[in-house]
Amino acid sequence: MSMEIIIMSDRQVNSIAEWQAAIDREGYPLHLAPDMQFEYLSGFLPSHLRGELTGFECFHENAANIIRDNPDIKFGHEWKYCLAFVWLGSKWAELLAAWMAGTAYVHATDGIIFDGEQEKFVTPDEARQIVHELEHPTTAQEAAMDRVRREFGFDPWPEVGSENSK
Repeated sequence: MSMEIIIMSDRQVNSIAEWQAAIDREGYPLHLAPDMQFEYLSGFLPSHLRGELTGFECFHENAANIIRDNPDIKFGHEWKYCLAFVWLGSKWAELLAAWMAGTAYVHATDGIIFDGEQEKFVTPDEARQIVHELEHPTTAQEAAMDRVRREFGFDPWPEVGSENSK
């Protein structure tokens, strides 16, 4: 199952390098592929999280169309830009990379995140907290993942608890 967040903003970054600088300012161990061109993003955006190859899909969407096609969602105002992030729900590194990149992007552009899974808006500061919680799961969250592993023989996020997730 794929998961998605979208960022609505009134301005964009000018390049992957500018976006990377925003990620660096947040202190995230994420590095976007430097050879990608921001204005042409439309598909998988490779990145490295703590030196491990990962990534997520990233698309420019028409903000006016998104707002028009979702009349039940109150977007606040007519945003100019929309950037969508999509990843596989079973891939912990993709989830973390997308949230790190999205959090840095929303801070750099003074935008807002719409979390499609939770069907709610997330402020830039709340996004920082989400990244923190993803990187530092509580004892209860770790216990729940262990229970899923034992009961179903399935590891929902194999990278959690590994040396690479710290």
